[in-house]
Amino acid sequence: MAKNRGEIEKEILIQERLGEEEDYEEYARRRDAREGFRTRKRIEAEEEARQRKEFERRQKLSEEQSRRTQNERRIRAYERKKKKSHPVRNFFLALIVLIVAVATAGMLYMRSLLHTVNSVELEESVQSSISRQVRDDKTMEGYQNIALFGVDSREQDLLGGDNRSDTIMICSINKKSGEVKLVSVYRDTVLDIGGGSFRKCNAAYAYGGPQQAIEMLNSNLDLNITDFVTVGFEGLADTIDALGGIDLEITEEEMEYMNSYMDDMYYEIGTEYEEVTDYGMQHLSGIQATAYCRIRYTQGDDFKRAERQRTVLNLTLQKAKEANPLQLISAANSVLGKVATSLDTGELLLLILKAKTLELTETSGFPSEEDRMFATINGESCVVPYYLTTNVKTLHSVLFGQEDYDPSAKVRENNDIINSYVN
Repeated sequence: MAKNRGEIEKEILIQERLGEEEDYEEYARRRDAREGFRTRKRIEAEEEARQRKEFERRQKLSEEQSRRTQNERRIRAYERKKKKSHPVRNFFLALIVLIVAVATAGMLYMRSLLHTVNSVELEESVQSSISRQVRDDKTMEGYQNIALFGVDSREQDLLGGDNRSDTIMICSINKKSGEVKLVSVYRDTVLDIGGGSFRKCNAAYAYGGPQQAIEMLNSNLDLNITDFVTVGFEGLADTIDALGGIDLEITEEEMEYMNSYMDDMYYEIGTEYEEVTDYGMQHLSGIQATAYCRIRYTQGDDFKRAERQRTVLNLTLQKAKEANPLQLISAANSVLGKVATSLDTGELLLLILKAKTLELTETSGFPSEEDRMFATINGESCVVPYYLTTNVKTLHSVLFGQEDYDPSAKVRENNDIINSYVN
């Protein structure tokens, strides 16, 4: 049966509607799927953000806890330190730090000053002047023996060829106890000054400087000296001034000679001075004390002068022991540039540092009063060690405690030659 136009149109409309419904359902299904995806993404993002915030919160809490723990530890440490602290102890700790710092600076400065010393390297002949007997002497190994020379140098040339040593001393230091003994060798003592020439011993320095003077002491007195220190009177004066001067008792006669010697030194080297106007116990400046050391025309002659020199040296050592570090540095600064020595920098520094521990226990002169006489030898008025062997025995007893010392063959030979001049 044929369909009419109306039916056909109706069918077409129904089909179109059915198609539209199917399309809408598909659209709705896809829309729902898109919405579900967006919802899941949002939920996932929200969860991720929540987790990140939770992690940051926990990390912050952990950091705060760590800071609190560290602060608590610092507080506990401070409290413990506070409980243990003591104002006196802290003061001494600070003081120790300061002393170490000052001492270190002082030592570095002292080392720089030591480079200004006139260093002298002695020849090997000094060693050969020491007898085998002395080399093998175990007792003498415990002592450091140094020759001290004081020269009257107008030109301040401590090693010049025209310097007779006004002062000759043997300084013997007991290495173990720190005891110091000084023995003056009187300048007019006749000895073998070298090469079999028997003359006043102070001529050795003039002819061959400290080298020949040390060899003279070793070969005539059975000593093992390998080092020396030479100072002019200006260096001694500056040292005493740096230590604040010394106190000693002078006589009226000594006062007059002191002023005369100071006047001489003013014209010789331009040293300013103040006259000594009173006698008795006086506080002397460096130049005044040096003038005192030079007096030789009072009763006692050169023997008394040597005694004065030992007295001044002893008082100077005592002032050095009482001095503070700044005074010691000042004293070193005053004298080191005016000293000639064979001691190296380390040895000099060690001696300066040991100054406070050294104790001068005995001083004497050579030859001894009981074993000397006067004679004119080779046209010179000399002090004769009569007998040389007896004087050497006494010397070793004084310096090293060797009561039964037996002098070497060289000393006995020189003894016979010296005695031949007066017998």
